[in-house]
Amino acid sequence: MSNYSPVLPLQLDPTNGFQNNQTIIAVVMQNLKMLVLTSPGERVMDPNFGVGMRRFLFEQNNIEAHSQISVRIRRQVLDYMPFVEIVDIKFGTEQDNENIRANSLQVSIEFFISATSESGALNINI
Repeated sequence: MSNYSPVLPLQLDPTNGFQNNQTIIAVVMQNLKMLVLTSPGERVMDPNFGVGMRRFLFEQNNIEAHSQISVRIRRQVLDYMPFVEIVDIKFGTEQDNENIRANSLQVSIEFFISATSESGALNINI
């Protein structure tokens, strides 16, 4: 099996020292999650990195906020992960799904990796 990168947060593994991502999809999903959850200015030496989902926590949960989040995600992926194509971004709320907590937002990002012709989806609850 291939070991592409360590799983974050780091977890011990008796074989490799730390658990590792075994597939390209797992690496892309981990990197996409970090990109979405990092706030601009939080990453050292790159103040533009990150979507900054935390700043949307107290915004109205409406189409305008969803549009702003979508634009921000697409721009960041284009800049920092150009090998990934965003297929669709969907938003879920407690009105749509009873498993989502009140005052929460679920973001589902469907993506395609052109180099490997693989696709996947990342779900983040905020």
